[in-house]
Amino acid sequence: MKNKLIASLPAIILGALTAIAPQTFAHACAGHDVPGACHYSALAASGVGVVIALLGVAALFVGTRERIGLNIAVVINALLVLAIPTVLIGVCQGAMMHCRMVMLPTLMVLGALAIVFAAIALVMDAKSTNAAATRVR
Repeated sequence: MKNKLIASLPAIILGALTAIAPQTFAHACAGHDVPGACHYSALAASGVGVVIALLGVAALFVGTRERIGLNIAVVINALLVLAIPTVLIGVCQGAMMHCRMVMLPTLMVLGALAIVFAAIALVMDAKSTNAAATRVR
């Protein structure tokens, strides 16, 4: 039970924050005539955040081996959160723009934390799977 909570709660919380932050306090710039790159980065990051949160919810109801796969999926999606505002879509070029000052660092921190917590959960589940396999032999 402890491993389930450790493997799923950070993904749920960080996924929800990744989905909510670009729509609230870490929003895209509003001063453009047409939506800029930051607008589309915020939308994409919110969508990926929802996927991370749903993977965390799914991790509550599956076994150890399936949680390993779900945590790998969380790592891949968190890498996508890091890539969306930096490589894939981007943010505004101005250094004083809200998206560059708030949204970009927020998404970087949330993505990095999701990777770290998913890696920790992955290692814990892999160790418990190996221990269970050793007991069976």
